[in-house]
Amino acid sequence: MPTYEYKCGKCGEFETTQKISAPPLSKCPTCGGKVKRQIAGTGGFVLKGSNWPSKMASSGESAKKKADRFMKQTVGEVAEDIAKHSDSH
Repeated sequence: MPTYEYKCGKCGEFETTQKISAPPLSKCPTCGGKVKRQIAGTGGFVLKGSNWPSKMASSGESAKKKADRFMKQTVGEVAEDIAKHSDSH
């Protein structure tokens, strides 16, 4: 279930976990005051690692195409790691 951010006029900001299909809260669970749902910044997630579908074999791909795709993704991940570590120096 996703976490949503709300702002209460009396209590301030708070987070709550709700089903996607649930309607937005209209009252603060603490004081009962009126609340407004905030737009969250980075709510997405990133699939990383060596075993996600983007790197797995596709039934219609040639062995060379699979290897090329894997290398491009691997090189991209290595470049990201180098950039992260070089920023800290």
